[in-house]
Amino acid sequence: MKLPSISVSKHSKTLIAIWALWAVVLISFQALSAERVRLVRPDYAVSWSSWETELGNNLFKDYLSDDFLNQQVAWDSEYYLGIAVGGYDDPIAGTATDPDTNKEIPRNYSFFPFYPALISVAVVPLSLIGLNAIATATLAGLIITLLGTLAGLFALDDLIRRRFKKDDQNGEEATGFSTRAATYLLIFPGALFFAQIYTEGLFIGLAFGAIALAMRGRWLFAGALAAAAALTRAHGVLTTIPLAIIWWNAGGGAAIGAALSGIRTRGIKPILLAALPLLAIALPIVAHLLWRTSALGEGWARLQDFYFGRGYLSITKSLASWVGGAAYAWEYGREALVTYVLDRISIILALIASLALLRQRQIAIAAFSLALVAASGLSGDHQSTIRYMAIVPALPIWLAGIGRRPWFDRIWSLGCTLLLALLLMLFSRDFWVA
Repeated sequence: MKLPSISVSKHSKTLIAIWALWAVVLISFQALSAERVRLVRPDYAVSWSSWETELGNNLFKDYLSDDFLNQQVAWDSEYYLGIAVGGYDDPIAGTATDPDTNKEIPRNYSFFPFYPALISVAVVPLSLIGLNAIATATLAGLIITLLGTLAGLFALDDLIRRRFKKDDQNGEEATGFSTRAATYLLIFPGALFFAQIYTEGLFIGLAFGAIALAMRGRWLFAGALAAAAALTRAHGVLTTIPLAIIWWNAGGGAAIGAALSGIRTRGIKPILLAALPLLAIALPIVAHLLWRTSALGEGWARLQDFYFGRGYLSITKSLASWVGGAAYAWEYGREALVTYVLDRISIILALIASLALLRQRQIAIAAFSLALVAASGLSGDHQSTIRYMAIVPALPIWLAGIGRRPWFDRIWSLGCTLLLALLLMLFSRDFWVA
C-alpha cells in the first residue's frame, strides 16, 4: 500500500532549517559557555539574584541539579519539572505562608498546568531511553518548547502572508518578509527562553496558531489552541481579543443578524452555525475562569499577590516597581543597570511595534500585542520584561518591515546576537551552580 506523500514547500524547509540551526547554536553555546566562562559571584542584576548566585545555591534544588541538559533549566524550570514529576503538591517545591490566613500554599501552585501536563505525557515514550525521572522530564520539556517555537514560526508566517494581497501571498516579497520576521523572533534576546524549560516556546505556538487558524475560519481549532494557551500562562486569556476582532471584521456580527432575521423561515440552525465562532472566542475566558476558581487557581492568585508581587493591572505597584527598580539599578551599578535598561528597552520597542501595526490596520495582531505589553508592564513587579516581550507578535513583524533596509538588517542582527550571547552566558549552569 502506497502511503500519501506530504508536500513541504521550499519556504517551509527554510523555516525548519532556521529553527534547527538556531536551536543547535543556542544549546551548544550554553553548554560551551558553562565550561569556558567563570563569572564573578554574587550577581546584583536584580534584587534577588545576589542569593540565587551564591556558590552551590542550586545543589539543594533537586529539579535543577541533574547534570542532563542542566543549562536548559533555571529559576521557574524547577516548578514545571516538579509539577510534571511529582504533582502540584510535591513537597520538594516547598510552601509559602499566606500572610492573611497563615495558610501554607505549595509554591507549585504559582504555575499553570498545560505545559507540565504535556511534559507528563511526553515522558511516557521517552522513559524507554532509560534516563532518570528528572532527566526524562527535562528532555520532554525541551522537545515541547522547541516544537512549540517551530509551530509559532509557521503561524507567524501565515499571519505575515495575510498582510499581502491574495495573488502576492506566495511571492518573493512575502517570503522574504516572513523569513526575516522568523529570524528576528529567534535572535531577540528574550528568545533564549524558547529553548529552556519555560512556557514561552509552547505559548507562541498555541497563541499565534490560534490567531492564524481564526483568520482561516477554522474556529473550533482556533478556540482549542486559545484555551490551551490560557492554561499555559496568564497571558493566554488575552487571545480572546484578536479572535473577537477577526470574527467581527469577517462579518460575524452581520452573519448573526442575518440568521436572526430569517429565524421564522430557516429555523435556529443558521443561528447556531453563525454563533459557533463565539464559542471559540469564549473558550480561553472559560478555561481561565475554570482554572482561576479551582483550588489551584486560588492558590496561584494568592501567591502572585504576596509571594511574587504581581496581579491584574496593578498600576500602583507597577509604577513603584519601575521607580524602585531604577533606584536599585543606580545603586548597584553595571549589571543592575544593564538588566534594567534592557528590560525597559524591550517593552518600549514592543509598544512601538504594536502601535505601528495598529497604524498599518493590522488590528487583531496589534490589539493582542498591546494587551500583552499592558498586562506585562502593569503586572506589578518590573522584572523579566525582556522575556515577556519575546512573545509579542508585533515585534518581529514590525522589525521585519524595517529590516528591508539593509543597514538596519545588519545592525539589528549583530546587536541582538551579541546581547543574546551575553544573556546566554548569564543563564548558563556555571553562573548558578558550583
